[in-house]
Amino acid sequence: MGKTGKHKTRNLGLVENKRFAIDIGVNLSGQLINASLSMLAIIGALFIFIIDKRETSTFFYVLMVVSFLSFIASIFLGGKGINKIREKSFKDKLDLKCSKDFFNYQAILCIIGILTCLLSFIFTKKSEADLNQIKVLNGNLEKIIESNSSQKSEIKILENKIESIEQKFDSIIENKTKKTVPNNGYK
Repeated sequence: MGKTGKHKTRNLGLVENKRFAIDIGVNLSGQLINASLSMLAIIGALFIFIIDKRETSTFFYVLMVVSFLSFIASIFLGGKGINKIREKSFKDKLDLKCSKDFFNYQAILCIIGILTCLLSFIFTKKSEADLNQIKVLNGNLEKIIESNSSQKSEIKILENKIESIEQKFDSIIENKTKKTVPNNGYK
């Protein structure tokens, strides 16, 4: 084998290494796309829960919108990067740099989306109406417990009276049966 044989082997190894590196980048981008889609679902659920249960400020809404848009842009850029690699692969011009910027911005926007989502929770607080309702319910519960306690003691008193009446009734019945049983001379 001459110089051309070694050169072809080296080029084949280089191409395989490039393909492997590009596959890693595409897989990471796909995972970031999946993470962004999951975060969009979580943001939707949290948003509905928070606006229903807590008081929010304008900053909360702004940060939630920024978070939402960051995840959408992250998904878009990941798709653009994957498409760019697909186009370059089809033209047999594999290059790591062609999608590097797309994937970097994708990751940055995904991180921004997570941070702004978390930061938005700072701008919420428990609703005063809910706190007042909890206080009222707690007061009512205490009254019910107190009432239940007094009813238990009344029930116990009534149970004792019923038991006493049963004992008296049993003794009356017992005395009557002793008097009504005829004595035939047997003891």
